[in-house]
Amino acid sequence: MLVFFNPTFEEELDASGNGFKAVIPRSLVKRALFTCHGHPLSGHAGRSKTLDRAKLLYYWPGMDRNTRIYVKACRHCQQYKPNQHKKCAGPYTPHNMTTPWEVMCIDLMGPKPASRSQFKWILVIIDQCTKFIELFPLTKATSTKIVDKVNEVAYRFRHPDKIISVNGPQFISTIYKQFCAKRYITVKHTCTYHPQANQTECANRDIKMMLAITPMFIRNGPVF
Repeated sequence: MLVFFNPTFEEELDASGNGFKAVIPRSLVKRALFTCHGHPLSGHAGRSKTLDRAKLLYYWPGMDRNTRIYVKACRHCQQYKPNQHKKCAGPYTPHNMTTPWEVMCIDLMGPKPASRSQFKWILVIIDQCTKFIELFPLTKATSTKIVDKVNEVAYRFRHPDKIISVNGPQFISTIYKQFCAKRYITVKHTCTYHPQANQTECANRDIKMMLAITPMFIRNGPVF
């Protein structure tokens, strides 16, 4: 097997040998791109992320061009991914955050087709500062289960100062309000006409796309 040595600056410093990439022959380029883009665990990422994944493992002449053509021609991406070209919105005042998990965004996805463990809902929790995402499968979308998962995240990181959510019944219930009040958490709800104020909306779009592209893998494969 041929190898190509093209380390990044960090790889040169740590002397880990990660700068060595396997040289892929033309006959295996499509298979390598499928591994980095079309495989169920790759999530059909965009051109830049697919290229970054490929460069971590492989090398072949014309990687940029081949990756761009492969991703652009992906039938699943054309079918399920939304149009990213939108009209410019008006100016807005961003939230100023200096600490991870200072502001938490949460939302529910579902109901979805039941998995082998009868999970039908996905609770999406995002740290607005670092954009770190946590996903929790749920059998029922109740306020009690949501509070338990928020507590689980808070114990691992910290309790947020503010939680942004939609106006769903689970997020305006007495249980949810009492939980936030006891921990001095400010509760904010997004407007119905502008749900994009909740950062989970962007993550939900990507998650829905991945589930739509690989439904049989999710339903019959590993329990999510």
